[in-house]
Amino acid sequence: MAVSMRLCFPNREHADVLLAPGDTAIGSASDNAIVLALPGVAAHHASISVRDRSCVLVVRDAQARTHVNARPVREKAILRLGDVVSLDTVQFMLKPDRDDSIRTKVPAQKPSTPESAEPGATRLRLTPPKVVLRGVSGAYFGKIIPVRGKLLIGRGSDCDLILDEPEMSRHHAVIENFGDGIYLRDLGSANGTFVNGVQVRDAVLHPDDQIAFDRNRFLLEAPGLPGRAETGPASEHDVPNITQTMQAIRVPGAAPAGGKSERNRNDIWWLIGAAALIAIGLAVLLLVRI
Repeated sequence: MAVSMRLCFPNREHADVLLAPGDTAIGSASDNAIVLALPGVAAHHASISVRDRSCVLVVRDAQARTHVNARPVREKAILRLGDVVSLDTVQFMLKPDRDDSIRTKVPAQKPSTPESAEPGATRLRLTPPKVVLRGVSGAYFGKIIPVRGKLLIGRGSDCDLILDEPEMSRHHAVIENFGDGIYLRDLGSANGTFVNGVQVRDAVLHPDDQIAFDRNRFLLEAPGLPGRAETGPASEHDVPNITQTMQAIRVPGAAPAGGKSERNRNDIWWLIGAAALIAIGLAVLLLVRI
């Protein structure tokens, strides 16, 4: 998981926290990186381990109540953007470092028929990639829903994906898969949809995105398509925006930002020195032979 992540506390028990690579300890004791001195939170409740391509929740206190998306966790759980973690009654959500990293500008809606509007005109038809939604919580947990062309989502009986939840509109949203991209379009719902924990109306979707409709959560799977981290920044200012409401967690022993370039300079001088010694050695051999 190469994207920057933050922990967001919807009930304001703590300011947003930008996660850094390494282990971030969470608990009620003062020696934790994130201190939550609240009822139900154990002294050393859990930690979040962030590596290059993974984010793992580790439960440190076996007696502590810990859930991910309302499912109990005893030891470890892989976290994805959009997951809701509960430490007893305290909840936080794993989100991108900025809400605007989710692109909400989608192209104009395609016509419902494949024929071109102009007689005799040829229209490029792209083969839609294989795209599915895999249920990770709610009534569709463990189930696979294919996305072919358009997938109508809502609580209406005519929907392709029926989610009979009070927060859902009759026709809530549609996911489009036409071969040139995967798009979420809102159909005038009252509450919108959450993509990777960010509340949106419309959104450009990518593989491994988590899409949440009330209590129902789905992981978007599209083998062969580039993930969100591979498609480049959503805007030209792709830098974590750390404000007074967001704290950056510093991991003890982490290398400073300039450490890598300093090592590179040292390596270059070492190579130059080695080349000089080899040249001197060759010159000596030539003189001996003469």
